[in-house]
Amino acid sequence: MSAITEEEYGNYRIKAGRLSGEYVARAFPKPPVKKKGVIAEATGKSEEAAIEALKSMIEERDAQRSADRRWEVRSGIAVPKEEEFAEALRQANLSGAQVAMLIASAASGEVGLTNGALANAAGYKSKETAEKTYMRAGTLLAAYLGIDLGATDTSSADGSARILAIRVRPQDDTEQPVWVMHPELVS
Repeated sequence: MSAITEEEYGNYRIKAGRLSGEYVARAFPKPPVKKKGVIAEATGKSEEAAIEALKSMIEERDAQRSADRRWEVRSGIAVPKEEEFAEALRQANLSGAQVAMLIASAASGEVGLTNGALANAAGYKSKETAEKTYMRAGTLLAAYLGIDLGATDTSSADGSARILAIRVRPQDDTEQPVWVMHPELVS
């Protein structure tokens, strides 16, 4: 590519230029994401046309993804599909503790994890810190996915972790609630 045009669009940095006689626009993850790689690509009769074609492609993909999400009544959230969630995981700036909690949560399946188990997975002593960290992971992923958690908040006690899991409260008051990850996110 020669004479590259750059602009930001949503979660992406778009770069466009002429490549092998063709105008090409490519979308890359926008900083501060440390991951690299092309997310999407489009061509056009000019740099501007290629950029517009790419933006249109991204908008159509995002609209389709939103339409494909499953509404989870118990948490009041539209759950992203596996592919969309995987992209968000690759691009969101999750801490090592958050990644460890997500792995442990996925591995627990339908059994779920208590805040204490999340704390153990992350190497924390405090259950409250673990819960806040888990919720912060939900906030980061929701931001990347463009999910407005405030607009769908029917379960504010579960906060932004609703995008990751359902908090199941046992019928017996002696047991602790557990976070059961949405099945789409377990894979």
